[in-house]
Amino acid sequence: MKTLFSVLALSAIASFASAEPANKECPVSGKPAKASVTTTHNGKEVALCCNNCKAKFEADPAKYEKKIK
Repeated sequence: MKTLFSVLALSAIASFASAEPANKECPVSGKPAKASVTTTHNGKEVALCCNNCKAKFEADPAKYEKKIK
């Protein structure tokens, strides 16, 4: 039972760690990104400043890739 709990706890920690956005600045507008407005690109969570920028990013992510740090 302790082993099962340990595995579950480590899985939860790993999922929270990978859920953190790869950037602090919106790659579309350059404004501060919001952790509540995100999308996934190349296995990374990308934060954006608003839903309009999210739509622009999702339409052409290659255009903004270099701005993700």
